[in-house]
Amino acid sequence: MKIVSVLEHYELLIDEGNDPIQDPPQLQAYMNRWDGPSFFNELNPENKIVLEIGVGTGRIAKTVLSMGCEFLVGIDISPKTINRARSNLSSFSNIELVMTDIINYNRPNTFDLAYCVLTFLHIEDKKKALSNIYNALKDEGTFVLSVSNDDEWIECGDRKIKLYPAGIEEYVRLFQLTGFQIQSIQETESKYETIITGKK
Repeated sequence: MKIVSVLEHYELLIDEGNDPIQDPPQLQAYMNRWDGPSFFNELNPENKIVLEIGVGTGRIAKTVLSMGCEFLVGIDISPKTINRARSNLSSFSNIELVMTDIINYNRPNTFDLAYCVLTFLHIEDKKKALSNIYNALKDEGTFVLSVSNDDEWIECGDRKIKLYPAGIEEYVRLFQLTGFQIQSIQETESKYETIITGKK
């Protein structure tokens, strides 16, 4: 089994035809375990300028755009994934897709809301990522993070990808160290995700 980088993994997923927006209902239900009703209730994106960290092929962005956000910026490290998201979200004009990662993204005091589902498991320097998110938010801006319990490696077919898991206590510490005021911490009924909401 070969070890690949996160970028290689997500590029390969597109090559393999993996696009959650195109998934059958059973697979969509599986993915929704990490961003079900509790997650979307925390977002409340209507009339807000929104940042999605790890937009992927646009699965969550499609719902957020349909919920009436004013404008959405989605970032992702994979060119092939961004291109697929651009195609999947082509019916929306109030969106910008940017190929970058949150460690290097710098757009201060821009967003009312930022959110991230599962992407933080790929981020080693979580403090830097949270600091960039904090700086990207306007005063009173909100960040909603959905995290899962993971091992240090995931396997996908013939490849392995290194992860950087952290416990909820560590996330809370980093949120507070960055300057976020914790608004809520909730474990969903599915037990697959914990949602942490912080306010600037």
